[in-house]
Amino acid sequence: MHKKIIIAILFTFVAMLGYAQKHLPAFQYSKEPAVLNGKIVGETSQRPNSVRVRYLLKYTSGTGDALRQESTAVDADGCFSLNLPTGTTVDCRVTVGECRFTCYVVPGQTVSFKLHLDKLKTKGLAKALTFGGQLADFNHDLVYATEQGIDPETIYLDIEAKRNMGKLANELPEKSEEGYFHYLDSTYRRINELIDNDRKIGQAYRAFAKAVNRYEWGAMMPFCGQAIQYAGIETEEEYEAFEGRMKRRMDSYMQDEPWANPVLCYVMWSKPETFFDSYGCQPVKLPADYQQCHLASKFLEQMGAQRLLLSEAQKDSVKTFLPVLGQDVLDYHERMERELSFVSEQGMSRICTLPDNAKDSDDILSALLTAYRGKPVLLDLWETTCGPCRLAFKDMHDKKKELAGRIHFVNIASENSDLATWQRLIPNYIGDHYRLTKQQLQALHRQIPCDTSGVPVWVLINADGTIHHAFVGYRSVDDMMKEINQVLP
Repeated sequence: MHKKIIIAILFTFVAMLGYAQKHLPAFQYSKEPAVLNGKIVGETSQRPNSVRVRYLLKYTSGTGDALRQESTAVDADGCFSLNLPTGTTVDCRVTVGECRFTCYVVPGQTVSFKLHLDKLKTKGLAKALTFGGQLADFNHDLVYATEQGIDPETIYLDIEAKRNMGKLANELPEKSEEGYFHYLDSTYRRINELIDNDRKIGQAYRAFAKAVNRYEWGAMMPFCGQAIQYAGIETEEEYEAFEGRMKRRMDSYMQDEPWANPVLCYVMWSKPETFFDSYGCQPVKLPADYQQCHLASKFLEQMGAQRLLLSEAQKDSVKTFLPVLGQDVLDYHERMERELSFVSEQGMSRICTLPDNAKDSDDILSALLTAYRGKPVLLDLWETTCGPCRLAFKDMHDKKKELAGRIHFVNIASENSDLATWQRLIPNYIGDHYRLTKQQLQALHRQIPCDTSGVPVWVLINADGTIHHAFVGYRSVDDMMKEINQVLP
């Protein structure tokens, strides 16, 4: 063989090896932001003036799950740079003018792309984009596969859209349970064949796309079940038989523990609930990295979105199960506690106890109100782990100071609240503080004419000791004052 031909073949082979990224790197956490930068190449007059990126904040201290959007201007040379505090390796939806595509970024790493506007017009997106940095080949494959219609997530989203619009039945081989699942199974096989048959796709994206296909196929099973469970099912026996068939399908899906595949860390963010809710035969095994990330974000979501602070048991769980991310979660808990705390008002807060003869009484309310006859009372049932409860104390602080002498503030917590935390907090909270046993709290609940399944619960008492109004939840100082003003002398 001619020497030049041999050299050309060798160069081609080396290039192919470099292009085919062998595997996805480990799912990464970092407090350092991911960096996305690049350059838009083309005529200045045609060049977009900004780049916009949307991404899901999978894990970061203090926010939990959240959709974020960042944008930056493109300079005179067509260059831009964005810092994305993602917390974990995450996919981004990038918009450059009319051009949109998805790529993955890595915290603490730089991912770059160059967009050639002239190629975009004539050759398509995959030819117009070149990626750099970690995941460069994977990102190119992702854009290419999406452009070619090979992206499994997009295919399943189309199926779900057809199902929601009632159009899916028109494509089934037969309008029956068997037809539905034959369609689903054949779609799964068809997508894998598309992935295997396109040799331009590298191994890293191939493994990722098959993991997406495996996940989406399983996730569609309960949706299929919802769509067909009433089709021809008229008796309890028929429904039980249908449930048995669904369980066998899920058993078959889960038998080789597909979720233990580390590639799923990239795929199934915020999605395990689909299987936790519909598949209870055995625990779903999650990759260790993903499990930490998912659990940490749930704690952060609880504190950030629900404003519900960690219980002592949850703090122990954080220390036990989150060796990498646990300190971030506990640091955020401390910040939340500081946010809900303020300077102690000496002399305006005191610890009280029920009279001895009332501790085992079923009439806890009368026992409490004995010391407060002659003035209205605002009874506040709260717990130390309840963020809205503590926010209400903080927001109402100045109003309570103004109303001192006109109304009694009586605050009830139970032994569900950690004693040391309760003792540390109450000097900040104006009013008389009682800590009841679970039995005493249950007796008090039976006397309150509203739902007491949550906290805070508010009970407004008239000066004569009768209940004026009871309600649940805290909204704002103005709303609280509208209620309180109705009982003030």
